[in-house]
Amino acid sequence: MAERVLVPFAGDGSGKGALSWGQQTIWREFEGLGAPVWLTGLIPTRPGWTVEDQADELAFVMSRNQSMRTRLEVSGDRPVKQIVYDSGEIYLQVIDTADEDDPLQAAKDLETTWKEHDLVYDYANDWPVRMALIRHRGKAAYRVQAMSHIVTDGYGALALYQDIVARDPVTGSPSGPITSMEPLEQAEWQAGPAGRRRSRMSEQYWERLLRVIPARRFDEPADQAGSRYGLLTFDSRAVYLAIQAITARTGVATSPVLLAAVAVGMARATGINPVVPRLYVSNRFRPRLASTVSPIAQTCACVIDVAGVTFDEAVKRVYYASLVAYKHAYFEPARIRELIAAASEERGEQIDLSFVYNDIRINTPREAASSLPVPQDIQAALPFTKIGWQDRPDLEGLCSIEFEDSPDTIKMLMAIDTQYIGRAQAEACLREMDAVAVAAAFDPGVLTGV
Repeated sequence: MAERVLVPFAGDGSGKGALSWGQQTIWREFEGLGAPVWLTGLIPTRPGWTVEDQADELAFVMSRNQSMRTRLEVSGDRPVKQIVYDSGEIYLQVIDTADEDDPLQAAKDLETTWKEHDLVYDYANDWPVRMALIRHRGKAAYRVQAMSHIVTDGYGALALYQDIVARDPVTGSPSGPITSMEPLEQAEWQAGPAGRRRSRMSEQYWERLLRVIPARRFDEPADQAGSRYGLLTFDSRAVYLAIQAITARTGVATSPVLLAAVAVGMARATGINPVVPRLYVSNRFRPRLASTVSPIAQTCACVIDVAGVTFDEAVKRVYYASLVAYKHAYFEPARIRELIAAASEERGEQIDLSFVYNDIRINTPREAASSLPVPQDIQAALPFTKIGWQDRPDLEGLCSIEFEDSPDTIKMLMAIDTQYIGRAQAEACLREMDAVAVAAAFDPGVLTGV
């Protein structure tokens, strides 16, 4: 059984304006997929949690954040506009499960429906938030929520959650005023002189690299049989331990070490160097963006030359190359597309920048653990490395790598279009990545082999 509870809300700030750069990036993704993208999650409720408590939390989220009070104006070929409202009403869904049902499974089913199947989104009239309370035998069990990617990203959702947790437990008051730039203010700054200067700096970086990088990331795939779209999964305790050892030795965080291993794996498997992934960059190190709920992540090409050096040297190169990419991952998206098109025409071949890399480990420490492995630990873990394949016709995209949270393994997902990179070559990339990380764990002299 289900009911809907109407929740009124009111907050500071309203207006109409252009999409911010981060929102433009997400809208481009919506257009490519032909559907919206929802960020979903579920959590158990606290003991004694009530419908009234959940409605109060939903009202807090909506009132507190301009992002959540945003609707879109989509009209023909004109640029999409965002409209922020200062008040409104939204429904909280309350779902009662049967006594014999599993409330966790009901919550998971609803989350899957919102994320993968219920793609109807009236941009002009729907709020970009969905929330439901799952009750079992009259008691609240789980909260399920979905937020449109056009109004938040992974770190934005984390900022939202931290803001909820920081409320006064007695009064429900927020911990303090909102100090981060909300989307309308971001868009206004980006369109002004400072924003144009910032974008131009990034454009100059892109112009330089577009002249010198190899035009292609991969050769024509030799194996195109079977499902066109698929997901390679990689899970390895041995690589996790190897990365810990290399991180401790080189003094850099695990992220550059992982990226170096991927770059070497790609170069070995494809024969193409330098490797040029587009890195997802959170942009939250920029002024007044650290705690914003809105989407601000963008991708920037990173040029990684791993030829003729040790793996430790490759890690250092990746560290500095990624810093440069992070610096230049804040720009007007349309201008970068124009630059890629112009450079491709000038070079007489399409420059491919479709290989995307995203380290989305939010809850995993990026530094080396206090207790480091010994060689026997890695050898013992080697038989448990798993590489799997799933046919995923629902996926679209040419080649993307994501590292996900995992407490004591390296967990990687590689989504591919086999008409872009063949499955055998993609698997070779993973195996070469595995091999170089394990070999370099305790030997600073190991060469990249590129």
